[in-house]
Amino acid sequence: MISLTGMILKMRYCVVEEIGSGGEGHLYLARDMELGNYWAVKELPISKKREAKLLRLLEHPFVPRMVDYIETEEACYLVMEFIRGKSLGQLQRVGHVFTAEEILSYSDTVLQVLEYLHNQKPPIYYGDLKPDNLMLSETGRLYLVDFGSAVLGFGNEPRICMGTEGFAAPEQYQGKVSERSDLFALGKTIRSLAGRNWGRILWKIPGLWLFVHRCVQPQFCLLAACFLQCGRESLPLRKR
Repeated sequence: MISLTGMILKMRYCVVEEIGSGGEGHLYLARDMELGNYWAVKELPISKKREAKLLRLLEHPFVPRMVDYIETEEACYLVMEFIRGKSLGQLQRVGHVFTAEEILSYSDTVLQVLEYLHNQKPPIYYGDLKPDNLMLSETGRLYLVDFGSAVLGFGNEPRICMGTEGFAAPEQYQGKVSERSDLFALGKTIRSLAGRNWGRILWKIPGLWLFVHRCVQPQFCLLAACFLQCGRESLPLRKR
């Protein structure tokens, strides 16, 4: 796709610069010429417009708001809340060491979002949970971003669900995805954020090992729905 930098969409959104890209499309920063504020504009092939349909359904404090939608013959553009900050993956790569308190707080936030998504009618399975898709704003609020791999949970038929190696549940490679898949990725994400401090964090919060172990073990994943219901109250993710 041709760069959108300098273009004006819908005679309103002036694209300032490209701020990200990936397998699902490109992300731009755009200035709203009517309101004067800034939005994130995600460009996707028209075949990927299902992400827009998903985002229009969502209203959660830890999910960026979608405020407008533009469609052409070749592409669609999602105009969304612009989160100023860095992803947890970016922070990892510059050497940030996450504390036990940070990991507990972020995990609690993710559980709240997953609970919200899985309780939709039909349920929404996120499908690509990892540090790079958790954006920490300059004010310290965590957001779950990039719903390009999310799917609606209609029945039990196989469905295409992209994921990231090292975080995606094994069943996703067989076209199966459910709430268990998202919890598997949460366990992998927690382990990744802990890094070399895993032993020290477990010494401070012994129960965290059991939670992560249950998330990533298939035999325990059968209880995933129960974890999602009670995890924030009975497991060590809820700060007291």
